[in-house]
Amino acid sequence: MDWKFWNKVTSPAPGTSERPTDAYEALRLLLGMLLRADMPPFSNWHAPGVVFAPNVENTAQSATKGYQLALWFWLFAEKHGVVAARMARDTFCLLANEAQPSTGDVLDNLIELENRLIQSFDATPAEQRSFVQNGHSVGLPMEFFLATGFLLQAPDSPYHGRSGVDFEGNDIKLAGCLRSATEQALPLFKQMIQALQGFDARSLPRWKWSASPGAIERHLQRRYNNPLFSLHRQVVTSNDVYEARVADYQALAEIRKELAELASEFNAHSELPVDRHPFLNGLRERLDTLEDYRLMAGGENGSLGGAIAELRGKVMTVLRSVRQNNTQRLAKLEKAEALQRERHAALYATDWMRQLRSHATPIPPQEVVAALLSDTPEEIETAVAALQAEPQLHSTLENCRAYAHRLVAEVRAGGHALPDMDEKLRILDASRT
Repeated sequence: MDWKFWNKVTSPAPGTSERPTDAYEALRLLLGMLLRADMPPFSNWHAPGVVFAPNVENTAQSATKGYQLALWFWLFAEKHGVVAARMARDTFCLLANEAQPSTGDVLDNLIELENRLIQSFDATPAEQRSFVQNGHSVGLPMEFFLATGFLLQAPDSPYHGRSGVDFEGNDIKLAGCLRSATEQALPLFKQMIQALQGFDARSLPRWKWSASPGAIERHLQRRYNNPLFSLHRQVVTSNDVYEARVADYQALAEIRKELAELASEFNAHSELPVDRHPFLNGLRERLDTLEDYRLMAGGENGSLGGAIAELRGKVMTVLRSVRQNNTQRLAKLEKAEALQRERHAALYATDWMRQLRSHATPIPPQEVVAALLSDTPEEIETAVAALQAEPQLHSTLENCRAYAHRLVAEVRAGGHALPDMDEKLRILDASRT
C-alpha cells in the first residue's frame, strides 16, 4: 500500500477562509487541503522538535494525517449521522481518485485503519490501558495506544506484524505528533463542520455501493442501469441511496434494541419462574424470529448475528439442563434444533430469498424475477436448489422460469446485452428435471 503521495502539490485548493455550506464543496476543500504540501492543518502534522528516522518518517506522516482525516469524518458523523458520514467519505475517496488515480482507495484504507484502532481502544478495558508507577495506576494516553497500533499494523511500517518489538522511542514520538495534529486540526475542522447548513445527499454527484449492502440498498443496486428493470426504475440517485441506507441502518438498530431487551429479560431471572419451559421456549422463539429479521435486513450485521447466537446459546444451555432428566423431551428439543438449522439453510440461502421473506420486502412482485436474474449464476443455482427442496414452492419456481424467458426475450429484442444470461436460464431450465 503506497502512501507516499503527501507532498505532491496539485491545483490550489479553495481558500480556507471560505466556509462551504454544502457538503460536496466542503469535501472538495478538504481534499485540496490534504493534497497540498503547504496547507494546514495537514502541513502541520509534525510535532515541534520531533525527528523520525527515514524508514519511519512516511509511516508517521501517514498515521498523523490519516488520523486528522478520520477526525474530520468523525465530527461530520456527530452532526449528520454515521450514514451521511459514510456517504461523504465515499464521495471524498472518489474525488481523490479523480485527482490522483488510486489515491482514494489508499485513503479509504487509511481511514478504515484509523477507525479500527479507535474502536479497539474503546473496547479495551481500562485496566489494560494503564500501568503502575510508584504505586499509582497511570492511564496510557489514547494517542499512545493509537501510535503503537498504527506502527504494528500499517503495511509500510518497519514494525509491521512484529511482536515484542522495541519501537526505539518512535511510539512516543508518534503519540506526540497525533496529539499536536489534533490540536492543529480541531478548531479548523469544527468551523468547517459548523458551517454546513445540513446534509443533502442530492448534492453528492456520485457514490460507492456498500461492500455489504442492506436489503433496501441491495435492490437499488440491482435496479441501477439494469435493462431487466423498466426504464424509470433504472434511475437511482444519491438521495435514493442515502434514504435506503438510513432505512437499512434503522432496521438493524431496532433488532439491536430488541436483542438488548431480550438479554435483560433473560438476565433478570436469576431463578427460573415456575412456568420455566414456556418462558425459555418463548425466548428461543423470539430469538429465532430476531435472527430471521437480521438475515432479511442484510448489511454488515455479522457481530449482531454473533450476539443473537450467544444469547440463544445461553438460553439453550438452560433449556437442556431443565430437560436433562427427561430423555424424550430432550430428544424432541434436539430434533427441533436440527430442523431449525435446515430451515435457515433452505429459506435464507441467498439475499434474494431472504429479502422475499421479509414482510417489508424491497422487491415489488413485478420485479421478483428481474431481481433473481440480477444475481450471479452461483447465487441463482443456490436459490433454485432451495426452491426445489420445498414442494410448496415448486409452482413459484415454475412461474419464475416462465417469466424469466419472456423478460429476457423482451430485453434482448430491445438490443441490450445480458452477460451470463444464457447460463442463468440454463440453471432455471435444469430445475425441471
